[in-house]
Amino acid sequence: MSYQVIARKYRPQAFDDVVGQHLVTDTLKNAIQTNRVAHGYIFSGARGVGKTTTARILAKALNCFKGPTVAPDGTCPSCVEIAAGNSVDVQEIDAASNRGIDEIRELREAVRYLPARDRYKIFIIDEAHMLTTEAFNALLKTLEEPPPRSLFILATTEPHKLPSTIQSRCQHFAFRLLDYAEICARLRVVAEEEKIAADDGAVSTLAQAAEGSLRDALSLLDQVIAACGERLDEKRVRQVLGVVPAELLMDIVKAVDAADSRQVLDRVGQLASEGYELAHFCGELTRFMRDLMIARTCGAESPLLQVPNDQRRQIGELAGLFSEEDLSRFFNILLRAESEMRYALAPRFHLELALMKLVHSRRLASIESLLGGLSGSGLSGKTSSAPRATTTAPARSTPEPPRKVRAESSERPPADESLAAPAREAAAPVAPAERPASTVPSEHAGEDARLAAIKTVVYSQSNFLGSCLEHLSGFRIKDGEVDIIFAQKDSFYADLVKAREQLETLRSACTQVLGQPVKICVRLGEQGIVARAERPSARERAERDQGVEAFRKKFDAIVVDVKDLNRE
Repeated sequence: MSYQVIARKYRPQAFDDVVGQHLVTDTLKNAIQTNRVAHGYIFSGARGVGKTTTARILAKALNCFKGPTVAPDGTCPSCVEIAAGNSVDVQEIDAASNRGIDEIRELREAVRYLPARDRYKIFIIDEAHMLTTEAFNALLKTLEEPPPRSLFILATTEPHKLPSTIQSRCQHFAFRLLDYAEICARLRVVAEEEKIAADDGAVSTLAQAAEGSLRDALSLLDQVIAACGERLDEKRVRQVLGVVPAELLMDIVKAVDAADSRQVLDRVGQLASEGYELAHFCGELTRFMRDLMIARTCGAESPLLQVPNDQRRQIGELAGLFSEEDLSRFFNILLRAESEMRYALAPRFHLELALMKLVHSRRLASIESLLGGLSGSGLSGKTSSAPRATTTAPARSTPEPPRKVRAESSERPPADESLAAPAREAAAPVAPAERPASTVPSEHAGEDARLAAIKTVVYSQSNFLGSCLEHLSGFRIKDGEVDIIFAQKDSFYADLVKAREQLETLRSACTQVLGQPVKICVRLGEQGIVARAERPSARERAERDQGVEAFRKKFDAIVVDVKDLNRE
């Protein structure tokens, strides 16, 4: 049989021909040029990325009649025999079928003898992770102290299965998966050499189906050439490979945008009736959703987008139908469905469920938005449209924190004067001369309205600082100075409040409420100045919290347990 498949015909024969592994090949070339070639190498990586090919090129570079050289001529007897795989001094061993200790003992006997003709005796052990534990133990000593002019190259797709004792005696090179652009470029070169006319869509489909393996891409190219002849178009290539047409993927995405459940399910039925593998389709849809996410985030011209140039505009238009959050949610749903379908007895059900989730996911409100609505407008759960009172002092326009109410009341009162007091104080501050100096406990039921108003403003700017103020034991205003007093055991919170950024926020809040610039003094409790009121329990505080009350009414919930995170 004279025909040679494309993957073998275009197998690289020199370091510079290896695609996408420049870090590995440059290191090996430098080692040859400086005469620092190791006695043992581990080449790891996925299938079809160049591990065995690079091992053969290294063998040719070391044994070439003109070598050692980084550019073997490929014409000398040694190079020709190594390329053909029948060199006496370069042995390729398949560890998947020769994995026992007896085969390794034979190798140990062979390595004792000098090369018959070439400069080095080289052993290339493919799928080295398949060797048994006894075989690795037998190889261990030879790898540690090999005879002169011998070299071992272990190629594997699963390096983690190699014993650490073996790995420590070899230099390890990890071969990466090739990216989309590299595979496309190589396929175009090969197609041109073979006098094949392939459009961008056909090349893109082959590159995506290869999933980072150049050998797989060349094998698929060979297959579609046999099916399509000298002209490759995207539609025919997709049919041969069983890849879903791009138009169908776009139709499903449009149906998701239109919330058309019937069309989505009809498309699944069409795929099943036409014989497509549904798990493979789910993977393609996941990749397509990833392209939409890239187009939405980075733009349709981004090099990260793995689609033909003529599809970029359509991808960009589709991506514009959704937000980044929508596409991220879709991507996550499809990834989970793809994982579940691998072992499912009824993969169609999992696919249909995932697509229905895509259709309805945009109707769902996130917990964050619900909680934001609750805290922004109290019990109503809707965003308030009332304008806020403005002052001369700068303040961030963030929603006010929920004010405290009692959970026992089943009906919201029409007006609560005790809750309105802080807001009135903040909106219409009273001159300091009209307010007597006072020292009050922070958690007392009749808490000073000014402190409550200050906490309200602080919470609107920093939840962290607001939570620290919940631990203060005293509060005093006198002669333009605001004393923030903590008990000795709460000195940790006093230190946090003393930070420059927190003090500036607190000073801004006090200035806004009191109507004049003030000085902030944070100190620990002094004898005779303040008596700390008993701090309510976490459950009592939760039951008085307006946000908890609003959440309970919104979801018809009950408070089962309360944990004080400040004490964790």
